[in-house]
Amino acid sequence: MRAIFIADAHLRHPQDQNYKNLLNFLEQQQGNLDALFLLGDIFEFWIGYRSVVFSEHLPLLARLQELSNNGCQLFYVEGNHDFNLGAFFTDTLKCTVVPDQKVVTLGNQKIFICHGDLANTQAKNYLLLRAFWRSGFLKFLSRIIPPDLTWRFGNYLCDLSRKKKHQQHDPSSLVIPYAKKSLALGTETFICGHFHYPLQTVIEEGQVIVLGDWIHQFSYLEMVNEIYELKTFQASTPSVSTAGSEH
Repeated sequence: MRAIFIADAHLRHPQDQNYKNLLNFLEQQQGNLDALFLLGDIFEFWIGYRSVVFSEHLPLLARLQELSNNGCQLFYVEGNHDFNLGAFFTDTLKCTVVPDQKVVTLGNQKIFICHGDLANTQAKNYLLLRAFWRSGFLKFLSRIIPPDLTWRFGNYLCDLSRKKKHQQHDPSSLVIPYAKKSLALGTETFICGHFHYPLQTVIEEGQVIVLGDWIHQFSYLEMVNEIYELKTFQASTPSVSTAGSEH
């Protein structure tokens, strides 16, 4: 059993280096991967429509389609930049979409997967905004607002967010208490993204893993026969990207 976990690529344009590197990495996994877990913010911006997808992300969607066709099981945990993923993921890619968090059986282990943005329970303003982005009202708007307009507005908001300074720091003080509650549900391993800071540790309740990003670090988690290892993809070209680095 072999699985890969990736988070926080913030993909925007296919010509960006981090986008190219992810396409190359996924191509290398063809025929050698049982499950791929995308733990949120893979796209700089995504909101799902019933019958259309954003053309900028067709290259990645094609890679995911190839993996799915070759028997790889896809899981996608929605992040704070990609939500309401839509029918293309569930119907075409046969992807298991997780709006918040989920306990998944992988081999003989139960793992808890989430994006990680719910770890900070004191961020009241963010939690309210998060609830709005996932609300029925917004889903209704996405059915009546033209996709081109949604794309421009979504990327405008991302541009505003990217202008803010976001310091990467050890998220242990937030993640460990959140993971303890999750591991108490009877799972052996807790895995999240969101913090752009790779971390792998063992606590009394089980194993805690935080993925790094796929912007500059090209960090991913590989699970082979229930052994987890954080790794870095060695890109063949310099890792220059215009993608955002915000949480």
